[in-house]
Amino acid sequence: MSPSKVAPFCFDTFYNVVDGKTRTAKTAHRGINPMTLEELWPVPVATQQDVDDAVAAGMRAFPAWRDTPIEKRKELLGKFAELFSAYADDFLSLLCQETGKPRPFAAMETNGVQKLIQAHQDFELPVEKIEDDEKVITTTYTPLGVVGAICPWNFPITLSMGKVVPALLTGNVVIVKPSPFTPYTALKYIELAQQIFPRGVVQALGGDDRLGPMFTAHPDIAKISFTGSIATGKKVMEASAKTLKRVTLELGGNDACIVFPDVDVAKVAPEVAMGAFFNSGQVCVATKRIYIHEKIYKDFVAAMVEFAKKLKVGASDEEGVMLGPVQNAMQYERVKGFFADSKEKNHTFAHGEPDVAGSKGYFIQPTIIDNPPHDSRIIQEEPFGPIVPTQPWSDLDEIIQRANNTKAGLGASVWAKDVAQAEACAKRLEAGNVFVNSYVKPNPKAFFSGHKESGIGGEYGTKGLLSYCNAHVMHSYKL
Repeated sequence: MSPSKVAPFCFDTFYNVVDGKTRTAKTAHRGINPMTLEELWPVPVATQQDVDDAVAAGMRAFPAWRDTPIEKRKELLGKFAELFSAYADDFLSLLCQETGKPRPFAAMETNGVQKLIQAHQDFELPVEKIEDDEKVITTTYTPLGVVGAICPWNFPITLSMGKVVPALLTGNVVIVKPSPFTPYTALKYIELAQQIFPRGVVQALGGDDRLGPMFTAHPDIAKISFTGSIATGKKVMEASAKTLKRVTLELGGNDACIVFPDVDVAKVAPEVAMGAFFNSGQVCVATKRIYIHEKIYKDFVAAMVEFAKKLKVGASDEEGVMLGPVQNAMQYERVKGFFADSKEKNHTFAHGEPDVAGSKGYFIQPTIIDNPPHDSRIIQEEPFGPIVPTQPWSDLDEIIQRANNTKAGLGASVWAKDVAQAEACAKRLEAGNVFVNSYVKPNPKAFFSGHKESGIGGEYGTKGLLSYCNAHVMHSYKL
């Protein structure tokens, strides 16, 4: 029988989940609805004792879960996907409240859970054999133990599930730390998961900025998978080095987009703009720099402006809304800083206003900066908001050099009617994920990683599974 709503499940009370049980805490914090700036529900703030208890529970659960056949682990993940789907509407409403995403785009995130799990169910851990007359060498891959998943606020379900699912599939146990800005959906789906998985296999701890360092310092957490900023990623790596934890770091990007002169401007310009503005620019692989060939530059920017004018900004359930608010006050102020800098430096606003209009929420209109200098802040840094620069180019070698002139290397895109030409250009871009004639759209079946300061290791695909494993090589000699 497929899992279904067999018992009442409350979506307005939130707990930490340790050893199969919910628990509260002496102190709590509240997230903020970014559409209204109203406080949301209290969430317990985990302590060092909570971390120690969760790790101990994970270590107790690990041997049996490690020894559970992978097909059984896949079966339980499938049952969880079905159970989550039974509550999809509840999770959708909760996601809208904590992130402010337009409901249709929030639905893409909740509906993606089933697809993410199904993709992983198709994977197998490789077994590699080398044999000669003397011996057989067999390489298998074994789980690490307790995994700490430190998750971001921009896609609180997708990006936490992207750690939980491969960790569990490979036989690890996992403790999820959701962002304090968006703790609600992750805490709730981990609570729901207790109906499927053995106690201690999947747990969750909400908290504040003190919680992450407790994870990285704990000697019995074998791996940290972190998604977030480059600056914080460096701190995670430094702290994890003290116990030689395995780390996967998926960090920020400054993704370049190169547009060739042979494209259909009317068709491609809206796609390029959407690559910059989707989720109000709060995407690690959002397009951050747009380089357009000088022959079509004016027409292409004009077409982007016309498209941006049609992007309605508003609350989740407003009819026709395409862009929601910036998720939190800290990021809102950071994005406003790019507007202030562009205004101060007299950059040209092709679309949008230099001054962010006040509102009851963290709303910012999509904005295009026309041909700012190469050394401007909007070119050199990642805004992580709905503002993007455009620049013309004429020499291919020179624009590739400019595209690569960054310490980040997460994603990039190339647009051209001549696909062979686009692919030749794409191969020269120093980024982990390069798309031709599409903005960057990660796929759980393909490895996702960053070059340079955009990360260490990666996730998704069979190669992503191996980041949750140790290689175990057995040399068996024949007598």
